Amino acid sequence: MKIERSIAMTVRTYCRRSKNDEGKQQFSLDVQASGCTELIARMGHADAERRDYIDDGRSGDDFHTRAGLRALLADAQRGDVIVCRDQSRLGRDAIEVTLVVRDLVRDRGCRLFYYATGQEALFANAIDQATTFIQGTGHQMELEAIRSRTREALRSRVREGRIAGGICFGYSLERRSDGTGRKFTVAKVDDSEAAVVRRMFEDSRAGSGFKQLAHRLNAEGVPAPSAGRRGTGSWAAGTIRAILLNPRYRGLYVHGRMKKVRGPGGVSHVKADPRDVITVEIPEWRIVDDELWFAVQERFQSRGGAPRVKNAAKYPLTGLGHCKSCGGSIISHQVRAPGGGRERVVTYACSKHRDRGAAVCPVTIYQDMREVHDALIAELQRHVLGESVMESLISKIRAEISAQIPQRENDVAALETEIAEARAEQRRLAKAVALSDTIPELVSELHQRSARIQNLEAQLLAAKRTPAELCALVDRVESAVRADLRSLGTALSDQTDLRQIFQALFPDGLTFVPSRTPDGRRQVWQIEGEAVFRELGEVEGISRFRTNRDPKGT
Repeated sequence: MKIERSIAMTVRTYCRRSKNDEGKQQFSLDVQASGCTELIARMGHADAERRDYIDDGRSGDDFHTRAGLRALLADAQRGDVIVCRDQSRLGRDAIEVTLVVRDLVRDRGCRLFYYATGQEALFANAIDQATTFIQGTGHQMELEAIRSRTREALRSRVREGRIAGGICFGYSLERRSDGTGRKFTVAKVDDSEAAVVRRMFEDSRAGSGFKQLAHRLNAEGVPAPSAGRRGTGSWAAGTIRAILLNPRYRGLYVHGRMKKVRGPGGVSHVKADPRDVITVEIPEWRIVDDELWFAVQERFQSRGGAPRVKNAAKYPLTGLGHCKSCGGSIISHQVRAPGGGRERVVTYACSKHRDRGAAVCPVTIYQDMREVHDALIAELQRHVLGESVMESLISKIRAEISAQIPQRENDVAALETEIAEARAEQRRLAKAVALSDTIPELVSELHQRSARIQNLEAQLLAAKRTPAELCALVDRVESAVRADLRSLGTALSDQTDLRQIFQALFPDGLTFVPSRTPDGRRQVWQIEGEAVFRELGEVEGISRFRTNRDPKGT
């Protein structure tokens, strides 16, 4: 098989393996990569530039979090050759995979090949589109059948008292075989972890809160449940809350309470239909007796233990900063005002210290947020919104424009030549459209030439600007930027919409560093960050300006 080789052509391969493919050698990443290499060699492109894109452990109907596929779609250029095993590797959603093939083949002008069949995927007419969609429908039905069989198998395991997946603190997993030799997993009580669970229930019944328990366990160095890459190796109030609510510790295995739903924004977890929930009593799993369990549940309900809905951040810097010492988020917390009394003030503190204790983060700073805001605003007003920043910005703009002026004559000549060539191609395409039967493709090329000519003419107009026009442009830029900075300064002084302002100025967040006041009497936060201005004014070319100074305050 031979195809024409373009000078700028790149060969791109795509391999995907899902969790359902485990144990199927034909879908292993190594086998797919080898198959792509063999087809590329037969096509005569062994020496071409090659880029590989891989998604491991990603479902075929996931078109949001597959980094490899998204990178492929972003990088693919006209004339590129793309190779993968078959259409199912691109995806198992009929509509989505049809759109992917259309984007790559018809819109991008790439050539897509499947090494399993050695054929090229076409998308030139309605028949090609229907073929792609029908194949995608078959792959989607196969995925749905696999999931249905998997779901029934898991439910069957649960009814037999076997583990359907996942490890739970307080238990260890053990692999066993049935009479036919098939492997299955059962859970056994882990005595050391079970003792921690019983202690939690007993301390909770005695009046300890979630945070108290977390602080105590972290201070004593009690190993916390593992949460994979998300884990921090420490106890949190939310973890303890989940343990105290889990009926498994009284010998009940509840399966299917939540289900995955895939939507436009990705996968979300929602409550399942109660009729689909399976509850199985497994006495050997019991760690706490019913008396202790129900006593804790009653206390939990009396304290308002219903699931809480997360609200949007209320204060300007919550969620925007992190603690330099431990990396925890900066949150708001109310404390008693200095000097005693009943008055309480809202402060900024490290979430890990507050929720997990000094054993996880030793930073004990609870600083009045009004003091933090005032210091940060004063620093912004003095060093970021000052006249020196304005003059630096304007001088850079003037220098950039001045550097372009000597090249204008060469630029104008080059642009005029390119426009003339594009217009000649446009005329040739127009004649071809009148004589050819393959009108859709030629019309598409004609539209592209027209858009190219419009873009070149805009560049030519910009290059022909006179010095007076360039000076006027700089004046408009300066006026727009000054107006924006004055507006920003006023908003900071009035402290209106501070959260929106801080979010815009510090897209990369802020670092809260433990420090002390100049007299050394008390601990305060020192804030470090990099202010970024985006879309200052409406003048093209002024879209981003980053300050050189880190705003700091106490």
